Amino acid sequence: MKGSINILISTKRLRYELELRRNITIIQGDSASGKTTMIQIISDYLAGKAGPGTKVVCDRKCVVLSGDDESALAKLGMQKNAVVFVDEQERFLYSKPFAKAVLESDCYFVFITRDSLNMLPYSVNEIYYLKNSGYYQNTRQVYNSMHQVYPEARAAEGIELSVVLTEDSNAGFEMFEAVSRNMQMVCDSARGKSNVGKYMLAHKEDRILAIVDGAAFGADMQSAMHALEVNQKSFLWAPESFEYLILRSNIVQAEGLREILEQPGAFVESGEYSSWERYFNHLLERLTKDTIYAYSKRKLNPNYLTKGNIDKVEKMMKDTLFVKSKI
Repeated sequence: MKGSINILISTKRLRYELELRRNITIIQGDSASGKTTMIQIISDYLAGKAGPGTKVVCDRKCVVLSGDDESALAKLGMQKNAVVFVDEQERFLYSKPFAKAVLESDCYFVFITRDSLNMLPYSVNEIYYLKNSGYYQNTRQVYNSMHQVYPEARAAEGIELSVVLTEDSNAGFEMFEAVSRNMQMVCDSARGKSNVGKYMLAHKEDRILAIVDGAAFGADMQSAMHALEVNQKSFLWAPESFEYLILRSNIVQAEGLREILEQPGAFVESGEYSSWERYFNHLLERLTKDTIYAYSKRKLNPNYLTKGNIDKVEKMMKDTLFVKSKI
């Protein structure tokens, strides 16, 4: 499956409108915010138990998984190109076998949970809460819509930063280390995405620009945002991935690339890629194979580290973030 999927869930009293843009969507929220009610409406509708006026409208099959681990995994294994809903009360949601099955599936998933799912790569941009937006048009339906928990942010113009922090010490670190020297900043690695928040808390005296792979950082976003509440001099930047930034920086030229970068969802097949991060890594490898820019995530090809290419990445960063180096 690929592309956006719209779902309407409606009763005489309630109306929910969802737009799923990737293979994993997280819906958070406090108790009594309507999350479990929404799941129950879908479940009753699919079981033929819903009251008059209830409908679930989607151009894909919808499924609610519940029960013990074995039955849930068996039911998931029978689904193809479906939208699968799971409520946070289901224990299997937090298990390794279920995470593995999700990563191997071509379905789209909607997980209702306030807890982080550390075994799954999901986007910071696909974490939502349900908001009661009043009554729908001239009806008596209470209208509930999705709103991002972490909307995309930009730093204020003139922000001064002293440290660039990356998730790890692979190819991305090598490029950002070079860019940091240009901007008279220090570059350091958190040595793992789960350590990004811990690093910012341990270096409260520094003005840190933490750069993470937003397409797969969702499970660690809560700890990172807590760190930013403490270290308010710092900022988190969550582009899709390092490979996405390279492709955006005009270092690599290819027919149709601009269209892909503008509408990735139309190209990322959920059955082939567990996250957009994986897709952009494969795309960059494919586009640069047998060229001077042949890409490897483990070690950055030196041809990316020319002055011209470093300047392209720096310009793209500044245009996006309005970053001003600390001099």
